[in-house]
Amino acid sequence: MGLDWGEKRIGVAISDDELRLAVGYAVWPTGDLLAQLASTVESEAVGFIVVGYPLTLRGEAGPKARQVDRFIQTLLRYGYDVRRWDERYTTQDASRSLTNLGISQRKQRGKIDMSAAVLMLQSYLDANRVEEGSPRAG
Repeated sequence: MGLDWGEKRIGVAISDDELRLAVGYAVWPTGDLLAQLASTVESEAVGFIVVGYPLTLRGEAGPKARQVDRFIQTLLRYGYDVRRWDERYTTQDASRSLTNLGISQRKQRGKIDMSAAVLMLQSYLDANRVEEGSPRAG
């Protein structure tokens, strides 16, 4: 499962059983996250959660990354297996893709979070595939 954390909304993506393909799953309001997460982890048999980590263009952790660190600490306290993954440019790439599909900026609000989660999770899956269907531990 991939999560693109935001102050108001969380974009959610999941992968197939072979950990090859990320697909959009949902956009959750931040306030409902823990209940939605627990239900989804159980129903979808999620093994680990990849959280998009918003590094600056220089590759450093800024104020937004510190907020995500607090979010990750909450997930860890609930016992989830969490992995950070660089999410630089995912929101911009998702917005560009949606614009190319003819979706206006106004209508992108909910969709962009899920699209960014898909791009981030797919990047993680691609980078961590060592052998067919076997992701590196991360």
